[in-house]
Amino acid sequence: MANVLKQQESLTSAFKKRVVLGLGLAVSGVVILIFFTQLGIVGVILIISGIVLIGRGHKFQLGATGESLVTEALLYFPDDWHIFNDMIVGRSQIDHIVVCPKGIYTIETKNYQGTIYGNAEKPEWYQVSNYDYKTTFYNPVKQGNGHSLSLSKYLEKSGFKKIWVNTIVVFTEPSVELKVFSPKTPVIYLSELKEFFNKENQVMNPSYCNKIADCVSKLIPAKNKSEIRGQI
Repeated sequence: MANVLKQQESLTSAFKKRVVLGLGLAVSGVVILIFFTQLGIVGVILIISGIVLIGRGHKFQLGATGESLVTEALLYFPDDWHIFNDMIVGRSQIDHIVVCPKGIYTIETKNYQGTIYGNAEKPEWYQVSNYDYKTTFYNPVKQGNGHSLSLSKYLEKSGFKKIWVNTIVVFTEPSVELKVFSPKTPVIYLSELKEFFNKENQVMNPSYCNKIADCVSKLIPAKNKSEIRGQI
């Protein structure tokens, strides 16, 4: 089983904060409507604000669910694989870092529904769902490549020269349909992740992987390190 050195936490924390605050606003609005009818407008505004905030929190929950699914899929690789979730490297917040004999990878995870249209060279991609309702989002290939560059620069400064960091974009929602052109950076379904790694060739020995993983581990906050030690 793969060695998970850091769990996802920021998206879950963001979800909980927004839900708690949203519920607080909504309840306050209800109380005002019941006991202070002259401030009815204020009560309505608070209720609407609370509902909006809870809705925004739901988006973070979807992200956390998607990242958990990727982590679960990665767990079943050998114990010389090192998995880091929700890592801050420079200015990048990376969903997953994988250090293994087959290389170093950053994984950008998206838990979107509908049909995804995108080109690796374009700044925006499109999500079409619910009878042609279209929303745009930043190109995850560019996002993921930026994260890989941040990790590569960190490793180079730490003494690991000419280390190539690969980028993968994974969509986790089973019903999603990908219509994406990305010849250089893999954009795949979660169901394809295991097969993708199985086809990759070994490029590093396990001892060198351990050194790189130790280097990446230095970026884990002290609080998380103590929690990991407590679980062993």
